[in-house]
Amino acid sequence: MKIRIEIEPGIPEEVIIRAPAVTDEILRIQKALENAASRRGELAVHSGEGEIFLSYGEILYFEVSDDYVWVHTAQDCFRSAMRLNELAGILPRAFVRSSKSGIVNTAKIRSITRGPTGVGEASFAGCGKKAYISRMYYSAVRETIEEMRLRK
Repeated sequence: MKIRIEIEPGIPEEVIIRAPAVTDEILRIQKALENAASRRGELAVHSGEGEIFLSYGEILYFEVSDDYVWVHTAQDCFRSAMRLNELAGILPRAFVRSSKSGIVNTAKIRSITRGPTGVGEASFAGCGKKAYISRMYYSAVRETIEEMRLRK
């Protein structure tokens, strides 16, 4: 893969990816660029007081319950106006689907366990909260945890 930067004063910034086909690597690069270009790395959520902004680093996991997407931090739980699929498209690489109704922040996971049926559970550092990891998504969560640990 070649990377080339061309400086031309007076034109807007643009990133072009040229490839013979869309691959997983290309999609990862695209998502990384979109995350880097995102406005502030914050998510607007709703609480009893109104709308507040959480940084991605504060968020432990997302879950769908009662037709709402709930955003969990170590201390609180908030409601998101966005759907889970929309969130999956804008969140940084550390956030991975954990089930059809959940997304976890792998950077905040302290431990994961897998039961005899293959269903997993993620425990988060600094609090007693836990998130469910379905059999279908367990390996993706585990791989992302390992990838994030290697980056540190």
